[in-house]
Amino acid sequence: MQVTKIRSLVSRDGSMIGLFNMDMVFIAGVPHAVFEWSREPGGEAEPTIVVALDPRFLERLPAGGEITHQYRVSVEDPRPVE
Repeated sequence: MQVTKIRSLVSRDGSMIGLFNMDMVFIAGVPHAVFEWSREPGGEAEPTIVVALDPRFLERLPAGGEITHQYRVSVEDPRPVE
């Protein structure tokens, strides 16, 4: 699974919490922001909490940096507020 990095505003429980760099993976051809990964003993890391992204708002950044894309709308963090 290819992992790249995106920069996006993130909101949680309806409130904007900031600008973050996150992992991005493609699942069935659809880009997803990864909020959490898990790893089984002896296994590869798997994205476990993801949010599908609308490709219309995904912008490729100039080559050369760690961050490959910017997402032009905020992403809602799906994890429960503790």
